[in-house]
Amino acid sequence: MQKILIIRPGALGDFIITLPVAAGLRERYPDAWIGVLARGSIATLAGGIATETGDLDAAGLHAFFERAFFIPGRAAGSDAIDYIRSFDLIISWLGDDFRRTAASVGANVIDVPARPPAGGGSSLSASQFFFRAVPQLRDAAWRPPRVHITHTEQQQAAAILRENGLNPAEPVIGIHPGSGGRLKCWPPEHFARVVRRLRGNGTQVVMFCGEADATAVASVERAAGVAVPVLRELPLRVLAAVLSLCRRYVGNDSGVSHLAAAAGTECIVLFGPSDPVTWAPAGENVRVLTTHVACSPCGSRGPKCGRKLECLSSLAPDRVLAEIER
Repeated sequence: MQKILIIRPGALGDFIITLPVAAGLRERYPDAWIGVLARGSIATLAGGIATETGDLDAAGLHAFFERAFFIPGRAAGSDAIDYIRSFDLIISWLGDDFRRTAASVGANVIDVPARPPAGGGSSLSASQFFFRAVPQLRDAAWRPPRVHITHTEQQQAAAILRENGLNPAEPVIGIHPGSGGRLKCWPPEHFARVVRRLRGNGTQVVMFCGEADATAVASVERAAGVAVPVLRELPLRVLAAVLSLCRRYVGNDSGVSHLAAAAGTECIVLFGPSDPVTWAPAGENVRVLTTHVACSPCGSRGPKCGRKLECLSSLAPDRVLAEIER
């Protein structure tokens, strides 16, 4: 049986946009043993595709970056060597230093660039770029990322909604006002206006709050002035299941938005300084809203507007509401 290992460091969104690599390898090698390593519990989102998932930080691969690894007679890297040698193919985003070091002990590693080339003018999304960077998949059909959610997980998610006063049998709008990058966030007062309108119409609303989102969520709560359930720091697979039960989702350029799209929810994703062609969640269930500001996207170059972020502030709440209600 062929053994394949996928190593994907990075944040939630980085992992989700590389899920098509795991799915493509599973389709090409249906009988293979496929392992996936990522930070913390992120790799569990490959459940249903991977044979086994694990925490990258616990895998011991740090030995490949230590000087002691290269000293003859030292055993610092022996377990790591045995581990990576056990695979026929390793797809890695750890960088070329890892590839060269691993190759020196006989491992077959394909190093995938961490980001698409800047300013390349490509029409490929980052997800498509990563997929095409794997030689075994160059003739395969790329498909948008999908997280496989079990019936039991959906039942658990429905129970969580009910515990928070929501009826999962009726439409629920999910809102995530945070992001891993503060400059990617739509203004809290805009989110608040959306929440007030929806609650005023009797629409069920739930907000999601991760470990980095407390300030953004609290700002929306204060500005909205209406009570809305907030689900805080759910385990990722539980979060995916709850998102899958939402009729629609509204969020920034964030990992949670990628997760909502991969869970199959109808998503309205708000983009400002980053390039949606490259980084937006993929799928027919995703609608990306932007504004026509000359300096957007500014991307990795950083905002040149003195952080006024007109690209986000000029995106009117009424426009977002129209997308939710259509």
